[in-house]
Amino acid sequence: MNYIYDNCSDENILTLIREQHDELAFEALYNRYFKSLFNYAYSKVHDQFAAQEIIQELFVNLWQQRDRMYADCCKSLLFTIAKRQVISFYRKELTRRRHYDQWTIHQPGHEETADQSALVSDLELRYQSGLHLLPPKCQEVFILSRQGFANKNIAEQLSISEKTVEQHITKALRVLKAHLKEHMIYALILSLIF
Repeated sequence: MNYIYDNCSDENILTLIREQHDELAFEALYNRYFKSLFNYAYSKVHDQFAAQEIIQELFVNLWQQRDRMYADCCKSLLFTIAKRQVISFYRKELTRRRHYDQWTIHQPGHEETADQSALVSDLELRYQSGLHLLPPKCQEVFILSRQGFANKNIAEQLSISEKTVEQHITKALRVLKAHLKEHMIYALILSLIF
């Protein structure tokens, strides 16, 4: 960690990020607020993986939109964004459940059909092929994270920083989401047909 930023105010850090695209300042902001934002998200969604994904997405979006950040009250801004991300999470979850419920209603006797089995098999193959698109280290980090290892444990095991672990997980999720998107659309269309 870069200790230069420890005594900087949030507003100064935001200014450095916005005006100089200072990655170390962004890392300081991340380290300053990740834990409290994660705890907030976790208290709302009660799922460690979902809470981590919500906060990772928050920081990725913050970095991508750094040119539009203004030195306001940083803490309240971050928690407002986190609250919006949690609401968005629940909206997506509600939509997913609604689609799933509609799909199961249309299934005779709610039994697994050959189509379902084929979709599951196809999804597994697509997931595996998506994993192979990842660079080896990114793939290794992602697989360990899905096996339940904490980011800190993965970082120690692979001799990399926790931030690097988080970046690998974020990249893997982005790649897999894009790779599986087509399959999910196909599955949705198929479920509407049957």
